[in-house]
Amino acid sequence: MAEFSKTLKVLALLFCEKERPVGIVLEEETVLAQALAAARYCGGYGAFDALLPAAPITDSIFDVRDPWESSSSHPRFSPPADLYPTSDFVDIDTPLTQSEWAIVRPLFILYVERENAVYLEASRSLGVDVYGRSASEIAQDIVQKEMDVQRLMFCMPIMTI
Repeated sequence: MAEFSKTLKVLALLFCEKERPVGIVLEEETVLAQALAAARYCGGYGAFDALLPAAPITDSIFDVRDPWESSSSHPRFSPPADLYPTSDFVDIDTPLTQSEWAIVRPLFILYVERENAVYLEASRSLGVDVYGRSASEIAQDIVQKEMDVQRLMFCMPIMTI
């Protein structure tokens, strides 16, 4: 799967070089920081493919225990140790698939737009004429998009009993 994905850094730099609107006044480092912030927010609600275990789960999903051991009359099931990622902390070199980038990208663009608005609003005292939306207007869109990301990124493996 790695051959079909690009790192977060490559995707953010492609945005700077190819997709960047003319009015963005941010440096590449700031854009990379916004990409990382967006990806880490998304990673908090669902694992990226690159961070999941490479080997498929081969053991039995359930470890059935004796129901008499617990205070409940129902058996307890424990998930296998390799079901969840070992390290779910996203860094700038984490590869993202196209579908993952499709979820991260709108939030990333809003983060970049907000940071750009903050820079422009800060330069107002120097006589620069501010254009575009204000940081507070963009913040409202960010709140809505973050709510959407929580729903889109969440994924739980299906287990049948």
